[in-house]
Amino acid sequence: MRVLKTSPAQGFGILLRGLGIPPFDPTSFTFHRWRKGRPPGSPVRSVDPRRALVFPLSPERDSIPPPLRARMDEFRLLVNLCLREALSTRVTSRRALSRFAADRALEAQVTGSIGLAAADIARSLASGHRRRLRKRVASRVPYVRTPFVRIPARSFHFDPDSGKLRLSVRQGEWCSLTLPVSEYHRRVLANPDHRVTQVHIGLRRAVLIYARRPPTPYVALSLVALDTNESSLDGVRVAPGVAEYVRLPFPEIRAIQARHVKRRQNLGRKRAHDRRVSRRLLGREGRRERHRTRSRLHALTRSLIDQLATQHAILALEDLTAIPPPRRRRGGSRSPPRFRSQSLRRRLSSWPQGELHRQLAYKAVDRGVPVVWLDPFRTSRTCPRCGEVSEHRKRVGTRFDCGKCGWSLDRQLNAGLNLGLTVLRRTAGLGGLRLDPDALSEDAVRPLYGSGNDRFARVERREREGRGGNGNPVGNSPLGGPSPQDPKAQTQT
Repeated sequence: MRVLKTSPAQGFGILLRGLGIPPFDPTSFTFHRWRKGRPPGSPVRSVDPRRALVFPLSPERDSIPPPLRARMDEFRLLVNLCLREALSTRVTSRRALSRFAADRALEAQVTGSIGLAAADIARSLASGHRRRLRKRVASRVPYVRTPFVRIPARSFHFDPDSGKLRLSVRQGEWCSLTLPVSEYHRRVLANPDHRVTQVHIGLRRAVLIYARRPPTPYVALSLVALDTNESSLDGVRVAPGVAEYVRLPFPEIRAIQARHVKRRQNLGRKRAHDRRVSRRLLGREGRRERHRTRSRLHALTRSLIDQLATQHAILALEDLTAIPPPRRRRGGSRSPPRFRSQSLRRRLSSWPQGELHRQLAYKAVDRGVPVVWLDPFRTSRTCPRCGEVSEHRKRVGTRFDCGKCGWSLDRQLNAGLNLGLTVLRRTAGLGGLRLDPDALSEDAVRPLYGSGNDRFARVERREREGRGGNGNPVGNSPLGGPSPQDPKAQTQT
């Protein structure tokens, strides 16, 4: 008997030919770069259809009825019991944890729906803790310390006119709470498409969680492809007969972050002897930074989505969920750090691209704006004219220069141009749009938002009240000039 010596690949080919399967053709196979998370070019990002209305509560203890405060303490203990059960027994299914929560709710003499709400919260905290451990991120065992309660829709009744919230705390026992209701709250709750599903009550605020039916996305007539950068969104806008470079700058975000970094450094030096006071002051600075950053991002994304909805445009963005975090050299490791500069690592760690994309995603769903998420691989290093990919360098610079055809463009605009070309190639509904890189002019870059959307939240509030910091009307110009509605501005023009 003769034994044939073949490699595993040859043996697999012989097996395929014996089964009648044609041999493998390498020229007909396309290799894709593997990325964790969503597949490249995915047009859908899961957006939670629920929204929230926040009602502030008085910090005094008497503002919350005693029966409700007792249920808040019991609910916190119930969440911790379910959390300990999920982590100790490694329970991941909702059904198994709901059984345990229902038994504990029966012992605490609360309704079963409240027990199921506690099980859902504990399951979410446990899954986040496991996810951080899998990614080798330092994580302590979660434990709820602040009293709160989350009540489903069948166990409460809310009157928007009077602001009275009536809650079922246990079988046959009810309590009431009066919330400060504004006209905005009444207008949102009066919408027939909004359905209140839960109420979350804490020590300082009450949150009404409602679900809304998102509108059907419209048929896109134009395209806006944007590259996400540290201080701006850069790209192209393509409409029938129009193609131009656009830019949405937000340099104030970096200024806010740099200002609060200096404040935290000063506080760390001055209060180094008192850890308790230092922790409170540093936490306050962190909250101020987050609130100011989110306020400016909300004004920015609201203006962009409004313009896209008016122009019936489709939005193309980069999928940045799989970008590795900046790392530094560790003791005993021979691998060089990804970014050597400490200030650069700090800036990239505080880069709010996740919050920016989150706001754009849910606001686009609310307005019916279609969004396409693309793979950012080599978008800033690919020539849009000839397709040549430049070599990887440590210092890429601010411009892209093609060594094959001589194409030269700002690197951020070049990435947005490549995203636009990719969307036009892959999307069948945009067949009537054309994008020629040679027909675009870099000298004419149009801003994507008006002059009144980048003002600070405090100035916007004073403008609505009809006064400024010194009692005078406040203008809308980003340069601090008078507004177009100001009589002084009309006389000057």
